[in-house]
Amino acid sequence: MLTLLSQLKEKGIINAADYYFAEFIHRKQQPFNYAPSVQNLAVLMAALCNFNYRQGNTCLLLNQSTEQDLFGLQDYFNERIYLTEIQQKIDYLPISQWLSTLQKVQHIAFTDSPLQQIAPLVLQFNCLYFYRVWQDEFRIADYFKSAVCFEPVFSTEQLSQIASILDRYFQEEQGIDWQKIAVAMALRQRFCLITGGPGTGKTTTVTKLLLTLQELYQNDLRIKLVAPTGKAAARLTESIVDAVERLKQTFAQEPNKREIIENLQIPMNAETIHRLLGVRFFSEETRYHADNPLPLDVLVVDEASMIDLTLMAKLLNALKPETKLILLGDKDQLASVEAGAILGELGRFVNAAKPTYSSSMAQYLQATTGMTLPSEDKVNAISDSICYLQVSRRFGANPEVGELATTVNLGNAAKSWQLLQQYQQHQDKHCGVYLTDFAHYLSNKDDVQQRKACVKLIVDRAAEEYARYLQQIPSDGVLQEDKVRSIFAAFNHIRFLTALRVGEFGVEQLNLAIAEKLRQKRLLQFHQEREWYIGKPIMVTQNDSGVGLYNGDIGIYLEHGRVWFEQGQNSYKKVLASRVPNHETAFVMTVHKSQGSEFPHTFLILPLENSPVLSKELVYTGITRTKDFLTVFALQSVWESAVKNPVQRQSGLGQLLEE
Repeated sequence: MLTLLSQLKEKGIINAADYYFAEFIHRKQQPFNYAPSVQNLAVLMAALCNFNYRQGNTCLLLNQSTEQDLFGLQDYFNERIYLTEIQQKIDYLPISQWLSTLQKVQHIAFTDSPLQQIAPLVLQFNCLYFYRVWQDEFRIADYFKSAVCFEPVFSTEQLSQIASILDRYFQEEQGIDWQKIAVAMALRQRFCLITGGPGTGKTTTVTKLLLTLQELYQNDLRIKLVAPTGKAAARLTESIVDAVERLKQTFAQEPNKREIIENLQIPMNAETIHRLLGVRFFSEETRYHADNPLPLDVLVVDEASMIDLTLMAKLLNALKPETKLILLGDKDQLASVEAGAILGELGRFVNAAKPTYSSSMAQYLQATTGMTLPSEDKVNAISDSICYLQVSRRFGANPEVGELATTVNLGNAAKSWQLLQQYQQHQDKHCGVYLTDFAHYLSNKDDVQQRKACVKLIVDRAAEEYARYLQQIPSDGVLQEDKVRSIFAAFNHIRFLTALRVGEFGVEQLNLAIAEKLRQKRLLQFHQEREWYIGKPIMVTQNDSGVGLYNGDIGIYLEHGRVWFEQGQNSYKKVLASRVPNHETAFVMTVHKSQGSEFPHTFLILPLENSPVLSKELVYTGITRTKDFLTVFALQSVWESAVKNPVQRQSGLGQLLEE
């Protein structure tokens, strides 16, 4: 089996980590007298487990579809023969018997009782896990199940007080006010997920929640705001500040109500999860953990879809049982880069068409909000802790963006492309969506010159758009903060997003090509693109608390030897270029990296061929990064294929939560 795996490694179908983990299991089983087919099975499963984890899955489903496409070999027409050769090595043992075969011989590398016995690999729910990953998933499920079972008792007086405060913040409106429901729910529950698409008011809702909590508890609560990246934390800070200011303006003519808000102390600064936990570099350890929990009463976590399994486990492990946890995020966005899809798994309990709650929750919501919601006796307790905000207010001026996002989210590929084409016929009416259809420039995908013409369309447009911020950089090198603010505003007005990292439509090559085009236009000056040059935009890719820079932070090299970085609400700081941690050029970024950001005009680029990374969630996330205008570069076949391809990460979390 190792010989076959070595050949797959040489062909680039699996990587070195897959192979060497399998080799490790092979060596460990040698002192035991397992049959050759059993040894081969153990080695195969070890390689499969690591391979599958790298695809973002927390476990490997031991089912027929896995058996028919080991290592994704169905995608390699000339290599499918390996499927037969692998089956020969395990005596054609069907996958339905893999688990029982290993249990029968009590294989040293596997356990089906992970709470009693530790082994590198775990067999549970007809799935294969790494032990550490199973442990994280089990702990996360255990936290959520414990948190949602806590049911506080409110007196009639307390219910009346809550209702009075909520009526102050929420005007009476037609139908169900889901923001009001979310605040009421989060006041009651120890854990609450507030989910919804762009513009549904997640941060506005949580601002009203925090103000209500501090009023109920006389400003005595210790509250923190966090997000997965520096950029997302800065946006959360900005959103909370804006929401508080809007509320003050709402009560401009009611000084008593305005004074209440001014006297309430809620946090106005968000930080990264890594910083909150005190993650130590080059170590798995954190300052805060189960034996030294965070000294908090309330924790708000934004952009929760970006949090991978390992980080979520660390975060939950560091919470005291009584700490209230509020997760915010869009369940339909891309999942985390690393393994796990926690928000997606929790999203399984969302019934958008008819949200249903337990009888006790429905009675509480009636008493505090005045709204009547459907209830049932047998409802999973998780449902009482999830509120789905359904009304978007972001795309009011340009409803086309919202319409396109909704259509993509429903997986309606043909209709979404029809909408893109339809919008082009109404450009004279100030439409918010633009399409550059590569089909107009490409009759033959194998024609190198035609492919280059498609790339040139993107590069030329990017050079034209980015010229605006470069033209604002003073030639004499004198920088006042007002000038820095206007440069960043011009740069952040647009962003080009792509699905891929490598290839002609990938981040690396497009960034090089755009920089070179700007150099040709005499807007940039450099000898090699990799060096520092005035006007170079970068994105930090590594957390460095010593310098105060974090993954996702955006900076621009504006004076010799120094890079300017945004620091939240219209504030900036200079950092010596030599002290900037790992980073990359940021004319173009991946859709993944853009999560937690939004831009007035977003340019979404899809390649000329299908790719495994193209998915409905990627397209939806790209579309919803825009505030106002969206331009799409794509071919119909690639666009529709992506929209028809929902991400299906393998995980046991949903099953654990349903138990």
